Amino acid sequence: MKGRNRVFKVGALHHIYQRTVNGYLIFYSVRDYLVLFTLICSIARKYDIVVLGVCFMCDHVHILVKAPSKKAFSSFVREYTCRFARQRNVHYHRKGQFFRHRFGSAPKVNEKKARTAIAYLYNNPVEKKLCLEADDFRWNFLKYAFDRHPFSEKVRLDRVRRLLRRSLEEVRSLRMEDTPLTYPFIDRIVKGLTVKEIQQLADYIVTAYNCIDYEGVSSYYDDFKTMLVAIHSNTGSEYQIREVVTPDSDEIFLKMQSAIRQFSVYQDMTNVLSLPDSEKRKIAWLLASETGASPMQISKFLHMSL
Repeated sequence: MKGRNRVFKVGALHHIYQRTVNGYLIFYSVRDYLVLFTLICSIARKYDIVVLGVCFMCDHVHILVKAPSKKAFSSFVREYTCRFARQRNVHYHRKGQFFRHRFGSAPKVNEKKARTAIAYLYNNPVEKKLCLEADDFRWNFLKYAFDRHPFSEKVRLDRVRRLLRRSLEEVRSLRMEDTPLTYPFIDRIVKGLTVKEIQQLADYIVTAYNCIDYEGVSSYYDDFKTMLVAIHSNTGSEYQIREVVTPDSDEIFLKMQSAIRQFSVYQDMTNVLSLPDSEKRKIAWLLASETGASPMQISKFLHMSL
Protein backbone atom coordinates (compact mmCIF):
# COMPACT_ATOMS: atom_id res chain seq x y z
CA MET A 1 0.00 0.00 0.00
CA LYS A 2 1.74 3.19 -1.14
CA GLY A 3 1.64 6.14 1.21
CA ARG A 4 -0.06 8.42 -1.32
CA ASN A 5 -2.90 5.88 -1.72
CA ARG A 6 -3.21 5.13 1.97
CA VAL A 7 -6.71 5.62 3.37
CA PHE A 8 -6.65 7.84 6.45
CA LYS A 9 -9.52 9.25 8.50
CA VAL A 10 -8.97 11.96 11.10
CA GLY A 11 -10.45 10.85 14.42
CA ALA A 12 -10.73 7.19 13.41
CA LEU A 13 -8.92 4.30 15.04
CA HIS A 14 -6.23 3.01 12.69
CA HIS A 15 -4.75 -0.47 12.75
CA ILE A 16 -1.05 -0.56 11.82
CA TYR A 17 0.51 -3.87 10.79
CA GLN A 18 4.22 -4.31 10.06
CA ARG A 19 6.18 -7.27 8.78
CA THR A 20 9.87 -7.80 8.25
CA VAL A 21 11.61 -8.67 5.02
CA ASN A 22 11.19 -12.43 4.39
CA GLY A 23 9.22 -12.73 7.62
CA TYR A 24 12.42 -12.72 9.70
CA LEU A 25 12.00 -12.68 13.50
CA ILE A 26 12.16 -9.33 15.30
CA PHE A 27 12.37 -10.24 18.97
CA TYR A 28 14.90 -12.51 20.65
CA SER A 29 15.34 -10.84 24.03
CA VAL A 30 13.73 -8.38 26.41
CA ARG A 31 16.12 -5.75 25.01
CA ASP A 32 14.44 -5.92 21.59
CA TYR A 33 10.99 -5.35 23.08
CA LEU A 34 12.09 -2.49 25.32
CA VAL A 35 14.02 -0.63 22.62
CA LEU A 36 11.06 -0.70 20.23
CA PHE A 37 8.44 0.06 22.91
CA THR A 38 10.29 3.09 24.28
CA LEU A 39 10.79 4.36 20.72
CA ILE A 40 7.10 3.99 19.86
CA CYS A 41 5.96 5.72 23.04
CA SER A 42 8.42 8.63 22.85
CA ILE A 43 7.75 9.26 19.15
CA ALA A 44 3.97 8.96 19.65
CA ARG A 45 4.15 11.80 22.18
CA LYS A 46 6.28 13.81 19.75
CA TYR A 47 3.59 13.66 17.03
CA ASP A 48 0.52 13.79 19.34
CA ILE A 49 -0.41 10.23 18.40
CA VAL A 50 -2.91 8.51 20.71
CA VAL A 51 -1.90 4.86 21.08
CA LEU A 52 -4.73 2.51 22.07
CA GLY A 53 -2.98 -0.80 21.64
CA VAL A 54 0.39 -2.40 20.97
CA CYS A 55 1.15 -6.06 20.39
CA PHE A 56 4.64 -7.35 19.61
CA MET A 57 4.64 -10.78 18.01
CA CYS A 58 7.75 -12.77 17.12
CA ASP A 59 7.79 -11.69 13.47
CA HIS A 60 5.37 -8.76 13.21
CA VAL A 61 3.94 -5.76 15.03
CA HIS A 62 0.38 -4.50 15.56
CA ILE A 63 -0.46 -0.99 16.80
CA LEU A 64 -3.80 0.81 17.18
CA VAL A 65 -3.62 4.60 16.99
CA LYS A 66 -5.51 7.82 16.44
CA ALA A 67 -3.56 10.56 14.68
CA PRO A 68 -4.26 14.31 14.24
CA SER A 69 -3.29 14.18 10.55
CA LYS A 70 -2.11 11.86 7.80
CA LYS A 71 1.29 13.59 7.89
CA ALA A 72 1.68 12.97 11.63
CA PHE A 73 0.52 9.36 11.16
CA SER A 74 3.09 8.68 8.43
CA SER A 75 5.89 10.53 10.25
CA PHE A 76 5.24 8.53 13.42
CA VAL A 77 5.49 5.15 11.67
CA ARG A 78 8.44 6.17 9.51
CA GLU A 79 10.48 7.52 12.42
CA TYR A 80 10.13 4.64 14.89
CA THR A 81 10.56 2.09 12.08
CA CYS A 82 13.76 3.64 10.73
CA ARG A 83 15.29 4.31 14.13
CA PHE A 84 14.58 0.81 15.40
CA ALA A 85 15.85 -0.85 12.21
CA ARG A 86 19.11 1.11 12.36
CA GLN A 87 19.68 0.25 16.01
CA ARG A 88 18.78 -3.38 15.55
CA ASN A 89 21.06 -3.77 12.53
CA VAL A 90 24.00 -2.41 14.50
CA HIS A 91 23.23 -4.60 17.51
CA TYR A 92 22.89 -7.81 15.49
CA HIS A 93 25.72 -6.97 13.05
CA ARG A 94 23.52 -7.00 9.97
CA LYS A 95 22.96 -4.69 7.02
CA GLY A 96 20.15 -3.76 4.70
CA GLN A 97 16.40 -3.31 4.93
CA PHE A 98 14.68 -4.92 7.91
CA PHE A 99 11.00 -3.92 7.81
CA ARG A 100 9.05 -4.07 4.56
CA HIS A 101 8.74 -0.59 3.05
CA ARG A 102 4.96 -0.82 2.77
CA PHE A 103 3.24 -1.24 6.10
CA GLY A 104 -0.39 -2.19 6.38
CA SER A 105 -2.94 0.21 7.83
CA ALA A 106 -6.71 0.44 7.93
CA PRO A 107 -9.09 2.99 9.50
CA LYS A 108 -11.94 1.66 11.65
CA VAL A 109 -14.76 4.06 10.89
CA ASN A 110 -17.34 2.78 13.36
CA GLU A 111 -17.31 1.33 16.87
CA LYS A 112 -18.12 -2.21 15.78
CA LYS A 113 -15.10 -2.33 13.47
CA ALA A 114 -12.96 -0.73 16.17
CA ARG A 115 -13.96 -3.37 18.73
CA THR A 116 -13.21 -6.11 16.23
CA ALA A 117 -9.74 -4.67 15.62
CA ILE A 118 -9.11 -4.32 19.37
CA ALA A 119 -10.00 -7.96 20.02
CA TYR A 120 -7.94 -9.05 17.04
CA LEU A 121 -4.81 -7.20 18.17
CA TYR A 122 -4.90 -8.35 21.77
CA ASN A 123 -5.71 -11.97 20.87
CA ASN A 124 -2.78 -12.42 18.49
CA PRO A 125 -0.66 -14.21 21.13
CA VAL A 126 -3.61 -16.44 22.05
CA GLU A 127 -4.08 -17.44 18.42
CA LYS A 128 -0.37 -18.23 18.19
CA LYS A 129 -0.55 -20.33 21.38
CA LEU A 130 1.81 -18.13 23.37
CA CYS A 131 -0.70 -17.77 26.21
CA LEU A 132 -4.14 -18.95 27.26
CA GLU A 133 -5.72 -15.52 27.65
CA ALA A 134 -4.80 -12.20 26.08
CA ASP A 135 -3.83 -10.45 29.31
CA ASP A 136 -1.35 -13.20 30.21
CA PHE A 137 0.98 -12.02 27.43
CA ARG A 138 3.59 -9.50 28.51
CA TRP A 139 4.13 -7.80 25.17
CA ASN A 140 0.59 -6.64 24.44
CA PHE A 141 0.87 -4.62 27.66
CA LEU A 142 -2.71 -5.26 28.85
CA LYS A 143 -1.64 -6.09 32.40
CA TYR A 144 0.12 -2.76 32.77
CA ALA A 145 -3.24 -0.99 32.75
CA PHE A 146 -3.68 -1.40 36.51
CA ASP A 147 -0.39 -2.90 37.69
CA ARG A 148 3.00 -1.22 37.56
CA HIS A 149 4.90 -4.48 38.04
CA PRO A 150 2.72 -7.33 36.70
CA PHE A 151 5.60 -9.65 35.80
CA SER A 152 7.97 -9.04 38.71
CA GLU A 153 8.12 -8.30 42.41
CA LYS A 154 7.33 -4.76 43.49
CA VAL A 155 10.40 -2.53 43.72
CA ARG A 156 11.10 -1.26 47.24
CA LEU A 157 13.75 1.43 46.80
CA ASP A 158 14.73 1.25 50.45
CA ARG A 159 15.48 -2.47 50.09
CA VAL A 160 16.91 -2.95 46.60
CA ARG A 161 20.62 -3.24 45.91
CA ARG A 162 22.52 -0.08 45.05
CA LEU A 163 23.20 -1.45 41.56
CA LEU A 164 19.49 -1.77 40.75
CA ARG A 165 18.71 1.59 42.34
CA ARG A 166 21.28 3.26 40.10
CA SER A 167 19.82 1.57 37.00
CA LEU A 168 16.33 2.75 37.93
CA GLU A 169 17.60 6.30 38.42
CA GLU A 170 19.26 6.30 35.00
CA VAL A 171 16.04 5.14 33.33
CA ARG A 172 14.06 7.79 35.19
CA SER A 173 16.50 10.47 34.02
CA LEU A 174 16.11 9.46 30.35
CA ARG A 175 12.33 9.25 30.68
CA MET A 176 12.20 12.80 32.05
CA GLU A 177 13.80 13.87 28.76
CA ASP A 178 11.53 11.41 26.87
CA THR A 179 14.64 9.83 25.33
CA PRO A 180 14.08 6.24 24.12
CA LEU A 181 16.38 3.51 25.38
CA THR A 182 19.13 2.02 23.23
CA TYR A 183 20.75 -1.41 23.12
CA PRO A 184 24.08 -0.20 24.58
CA PHE A 185 22.27 1.64 27.38
CA ILE A 186 20.24 -1.43 28.35
CA ASP A 187 23.28 -3.71 28.12
CA ARG A 188 25.14 -1.40 30.48
CA ILE A 189 22.44 -0.96 33.14
CA VAL A 190 21.67 -4.70 33.43
CA LYS A 191 25.30 -5.68 34.07
CA GLY A 192 25.60 -7.33 37.46
CA LEU A 193 21.83 -7.58 38.00
CA THR A 194 20.14 -10.86 38.88
CA VAL A 195 17.35 -12.33 36.73
CA LYS A 196 14.84 -11.14 39.33
CA GLU A 197 16.24 -7.59 39.23
CA ILE A 198 16.25 -7.51 35.43
CA GLN A 199 12.55 -8.41 35.44
CA GLN A 200 11.88 -5.63 37.94
CA LEU A 201 13.81 -3.19 35.78
CA ALA A 202 11.91 -4.28 32.65
CA ASP A 203 8.55 -3.67 34.34
CA TYR A 204 9.77 -0.29 35.55
CA ILE A 205 10.84 0.71 32.03
CA VAL A 206 7.50 -0.30 30.48
CA THR A 207 5.55 1.55 33.17
CA ALA A 208 7.73 4.66 32.93
CA TYR A 209 7.45 4.97 29.13
CA ASN A 210 3.98 3.51 28.61
CA CYS A 211 1.89 5.66 26.25
CA ILE A 212 -1.12 3.35 25.83
CA ASP A 213 -4.40 5.13 26.49
CA TYR A 214 -6.24 2.42 28.42
CA GLU A 215 -9.21 4.69 29.13
CA GLY A 216 -9.44 5.48 25.45
CA VAL A 217 -9.43 1.88 24.30
CA SER A 218 -11.90 0.80 26.98
CA SER A 219 -14.23 3.65 25.93
CA TYR A 220 -15.34 1.40 23.04
CA TYR A 221 -16.91 -0.76 25.77
CA ASP A 222 -18.69 0.00 29.04
CA ASP A 223 -15.40 -0.17 30.98
CA PHE A 224 -12.02 -1.92 31.02
CA LYS A 225 -13.37 -5.06 32.71
CA THR A 226 -16.11 -5.38 30.07
CA MET A 227 -13.46 -4.97 27.38
CA LEU A 228 -11.41 -7.83 28.84
CA VAL A 229 -14.45 -10.09 28.93
CA ALA A 230 -15.18 -9.23 25.30
CA ILE A 231 -11.56 -9.89 24.27
CA HIS A 232 -11.56 -13.24 26.06
CA SER A 233 -14.75 -14.32 24.32
CA ASN A 234 -14.12 -12.97 20.81
CA THR A 235 -10.88 -13.24 18.85
CA GLY A 236 -11.86 -10.45 16.46
CA SER A 237 -10.90 -10.26 12.79
CA GLU A 238 -9.09 -8.14 10.22
CA TYR A 239 -10.20 -8.05 6.60
CA GLN A 240 -8.75 -4.70 5.52
CA ILE A 241 -5.06 -5.54 5.87
CA ARG A 242 -3.21 -8.19 3.90
CA GLU A 243 -1.68 -9.92 6.90
CA VAL A 244 0.33 -13.08 6.31
CA VAL A 245 -1.47 -15.67 8.42
CA THR A 246 0.02 -19.09 9.17
CA PRO A 247 -1.62 -21.81 11.27
CA ASP A 248 1.63 -22.69 13.07
CA SER A 249 2.19 -21.92 16.74
CA ASP A 250 4.87 -19.38 17.62
CA GLU A 251 5.92 -21.64 20.47
CA ILE A 252 8.42 -23.19 18.08
CA PHE A 253 10.44 -19.96 18.09
CA LEU A 254 10.65 -20.08 21.89
CA LYS A 255 11.81 -23.70 21.65
CA MET A 256 14.51 -22.71 19.20
CA GLN A 257 15.69 -19.92 21.48
CA SER A 258 15.92 -22.40 24.34
CA ALA A 259 17.80 -24.86 22.12
CA ILE A 260 20.29 -22.17 21.04
CA ARG A 261 21.12 -21.50 24.68
CA GLN A 262 22.06 -25.16 25.09
CA PHE A 263 24.64 -24.97 22.29
CA SER A 264 27.61 -23.50 24.17
CA VAL A 265 29.18 -22.08 20.99
CA TYR A 266 25.99 -20.29 19.91
CA GLN A 267 24.41 -19.01 23.12
CA ASP A 268 24.21 -15.36 22.04
CA MET A 269 21.81 -14.66 19.16
CA THR A 270 23.83 -11.52 18.42
CA ASN A 271 26.65 -13.79 17.28
CA VAL A 272 24.38 -16.32 15.56
CA LEU A 273 22.62 -13.83 13.29
CA SER A 274 25.92 -12.41 12.06
CA LEU A 275 27.20 -15.81 10.89
CA PRO A 276 27.39 -16.62 7.17
CA ASP A 277 24.67 -18.90 5.75
CA SER A 278 27.15 -21.79 5.55
CA GLU A 279 27.52 -21.71 9.35
CA LYS A 280 23.82 -21.09 9.91
CA ARG A 281 23.00 -24.27 7.98
CA LYS A 282 24.94 -26.28 10.58
CA ILE A 283 22.84 -24.68 13.30
CA ALA A 284 19.71 -25.32 11.22
CA TRP A 285 20.36 -29.06 11.31
CA LEU A 286 20.78 -28.93 15.08
CA LEU A 287 17.56 -26.94 15.51
CA ALA A 288 15.61 -29.28 13.25
CA SER A 289 16.83 -32.26 15.26
CA GLU A 290 16.21 -30.68 18.67
CA THR A 291 12.87 -28.93 18.01
CA GLY A 292 11.29 -30.43 14.89
CA ALA A 293 10.99 -26.95 13.38
CA SER A 294 10.26 -26.72 9.66
CA PRO A 295 12.81 -25.28 7.18
CA MET A 296 10.68 -22.15 6.81
CA GLN A 297 10.51 -21.61 10.58
CA ILE A 298 14.25 -22.11 10.91
CA SER A 299 15.01 -19.72 8.04
CA LYS A 300 12.88 -17.03 9.73
CA PHE A 301 14.57 -17.66 13.07
CA LEU A 302 18.12 -17.60 11.71
CA HIS A 303 17.57 -14.87 9.10
CA MET A 304 18.81 -17.08 6.29
CA SER A 305 17.70 -17.99 2.78
CA LEU A 306 16.11 -21.39 2.30
